[in-house]
Amino acid sequence: MKKQNRIVLDSPKVKDGNKLYCQFNCSGKVSKYFKEDTFYMKVNANIESVPKSILAIPALSNICPVAWLAGADIYVEEIDGEFLKALNTIKKSFQVLYPKHSFKGDIKYKRIKRNKRYGKKKSGLFFSGGVDSITAYIRKQNHKPYLLTVRGADIPLSEKEGWRKVRDNNKQFAKENGLYPLFIESNFRSFLNESNLNKDYSKNGLKGWWGGIQHGLGTVGLSAPLAFIKGMNRIYFASSPGIISVDNYLNFTPEPEGSHPSIENNLKWGVTKVTLESMDLSRLDKIGVIAKYIKKKNPNLQLRVCWESKKGSNCGKCEKCTRTMASLLSEGVNPSNHGFRMNKNLLQSMKKNKKLFTRLNENKESQWIMIQYKLRKNLPDKDSKYYNFCQWILKTNFRHKS
Repeated sequence: MKKQNRIVLDSPKVKDGNKLYCQFNCSGKVSKYFKEDTFYMKVNANIESVPKSILAIPALSNICPVAWLAGADIYVEEIDGEFLKALNTIKKSFQVLYPKHSFKGDIKYKRIKRNKRYGKKKSGLFFSGGVDSITAYIRKQNHKPYLLTVRGADIPLSEKEGWRKVRDNNKQFAKENGLYPLFIESNFRSFLNESNLNKDYSKNGLKGWWGGIQHGLGTVGLSAPLAFIKGMNRIYFASSPGIISVDNYLNFTPEPEGSHPSIENNLKWGVTKVTLESMDLSRLDKIGVIAKYIKKKNPNLQLRVCWESKKGSNCGKCEKCTRTMASLLSEGVNPSNHGFRMNKNLLQSMKKNKKLFTRLNENKESQWIMIQYKLRKNLPDKDSKYYNFCQWILKTNFRHKS
C-alpha cells in the first residue's frame, strides 16, 4: 500500500529557555527531501513564554515550500491565524514565479490562534554585514532596530571560526550604534536534503533551492519567536538590488529568486509584518549610500559580501568581491579599510579566469559598465596598489557577446 505523502509536526518545545525544537514525521515522496527529523533553533533570548503557534513558524517557514513542491499535506496542532493567511498567499506567489512547477498540498490544523497583544512598536532588521543589510540599516537607523544575524545560512554550523568573526563584528557594529544584537543559530538549511531538492526541482525556471525558494521565507520566519518576545511589529529584510515592484522584478530579472516582494511583503504573523527594504536601489546605488556613510559617520565600517568564503570574511578574488572592491574605488573609498585586501595574485587570477568576469547576466554586466564609467572619474593614483587592478577593469569588455 502506498504511503500517504505528508508531514506531521509535533508540538514545538523549548529547552533551557532559548533552544527551540520542532520534531516532525514524514511519509511518502516528501521524505527524501529531509536529512533530519527535527528542526532546531537557538537564540540569545529567553523564549519560554512564546505561544506554540508562534514557535511553530520558523519550522513551517522552511518545511512548507518543500511540502508544496512535493505535493504533501502538512499537519499541525495549532497555527497563528495571520501566518496561515500569509502562507496561502505566498504559496500562490511561488506559483506565479515558477509557473512550470506545481505548488500543492494543504495545511491541516486543529486550532487557529490569534496573537495580538505583544507589539511594542519595535522593529528588527536582518543583518549580515553586507551591502544590502548595511544600506537597509542606514535608511532605518532612526528606528533603532534589533539586529538579527543568522548562523547556518551562508556560514555552516560547523564553521566555528567564521561565525565567531561575524558575531564579533556585528556585536561591535551594534555597540557603536547603540543597538541590541540578536543571534539565531539554526539547522534550517542542513536539515533539508538540498541535493535532492536541487536534483528534482532545479529546472524550468528554478535554478537552486536556497536562492530560488528558501532564502526569503525560510530566513525571515526564524525571527517569529524573537519578534514576539521583544515586541517587534515590523521586520525588515534587505532586498536584492533592482526590485522596484513585482512587475518590475519579473521583467528585470530573467531568473526569479526566493527573496521577492510577493514573498516577504506578504509574510506576517500576530501583529508583525515584514518589509523588503531598499527595493528602489541598485547595488551601485547602495554602495553610494554606504560610501557617504563611511565618509561622514563611520570611517572604519567593515563589509562582508562574499558567498565563496565560509570563514566569515571576504575571499577578495571572486567576482562579487572584486565588483564590490571596484565599486568602492569608484566612490573614492579604499576597500582595504573596509574588509578587503589587495591580494598580489588577484590581477593574475582575474586574467586567468576572465570568463567569470565577462560572461555575466545583464544585471552584473550593467554594474561593471557603470563602474568603468565612474572609475574614469575617480581613478586611484599610479602608486596605489589598486592602480593596475583598475586599469584592467577599464580595458576589459564586459558587454554581452551574442
